[in-house]
Amino acid sequence: MRTIVLIDGQNLFHLAKAAWTTHDQDASIPYQWPSYDVEKIANALTNRFPERRLVEIRFYTGVPDPRSGRRQRRWYEFWNNKLRDLHRRGIYVYRGRVSNGQEKGVDVSLAIDLIQATHERRYEAATIVSQDWDFGPAVRLAKQIAASQARSIEIESAFPVGAGNPYRRGVPGTKWVPIDKATYDSCFDPTDYRPKNF
Repeated sequence: MRTIVLIDGQNLFHLAKAAWTTHDQDASIPYQWPSYDVEKIANALTNRFPERRLVEIRFYTGVPDPRSGRRQRRWYEFWNNKLRDLHRRGIYVYRGRVSNGQEKGVDVSLAIDLIQATHERRYEAATIVSQDWDFGPAVRLAKQIAASQARSIEIESAFPVGAGNPYRRGVPGTKWVPIDKATYDSCFDPTDYRPKNF
């Protein structure tokens, strides 16, 4: 069963940080930055089912303007380093922007890509790594397209769940897959993309 994984990078980071950090933890705790390995996350979610075969990973994130201040410059450098590595590894990367703390273009791009992949019959199972309800209409349309093609598809949404984020509702119309701390920790990326003085 061909499987694609679409990862909302900022959503994954912020949910993991909320789930497993406390206010007294310092910046060395790996939930304080996007320390996950994108490939490992995609494989961990896909390999839960022996019949699934990961055929595509798509990663989406907003990147702040480096001219917006020192802190934003550091995040800009982090994402530049990480996205460059993902691209080198053959992972599709969508690079949106961050304006006034809000991502621009990320949700729309992920939703359009899900619809296009459905129309092109590129998968039988899809996992959206996000808890964002805004993807609900795209999921509904993807299922309608698949039905018009006389085929069935499975769509899941996966998201970190822990003490700081106990909410277990995922994207409407999907099967909800909580990511526990042990699974997330097993997907740690040993490469540190943070610039000095992060």
